[in-house]
Amino acid sequence: MTGAARIAGALICVSLIAAASAVAAPRIHRTRLPPPPPLSSSLALDEKEWAMTPSRRVVAAGPVSMRVYNRGMDDHDLTIVDSAGVRHQVYLPPGDTQIVHATLAPGVYKVWCSLFAGSASSHEALGMVSYIRAQAAPTAPSATARPR
Repeated sequence: MTGAARIAGALICVSLIAAASAVAAPRIHRTRLPPPPPLSSSLALDEKEWAMTPSRRVVAAGPVSMRVYNRGMDDHDLTIVDSAGVRHQVYLPPGDTQIVHATLAPGVYKVWCSLFAGSASSHEALGMVSYIRAQAAPTAPSATARPR
């Protein structure tokens, strides 16, 4: 056996031993899970003929800010009724942006364009309606060690 072959064989043995010891190292498990990410208290809503698209469907319960964009060619508005039964509404000419502030308890809320309500030309009936959910802040689940 040549010197080069011996060196190559020795290197292979050393690398196999190192790999075996790395695999046999004990695994460290978490005993606690990290906290969940916080929910946002704001969202954007894009309006156009005949759609309303929220940037997110779930927000944190409590004070919520909604930035509304009229990206359409017609006039629109945004309407939402908060958890106290108060109706919040902003009018948006084409290209305009407004902010709506509402306090939302946990639950599902309808956001819609209320122009021409009750008529065949109602913007809501034509598809300008969406729903968002206000959710209480998530809590971190506890992790328990499982017996082996």
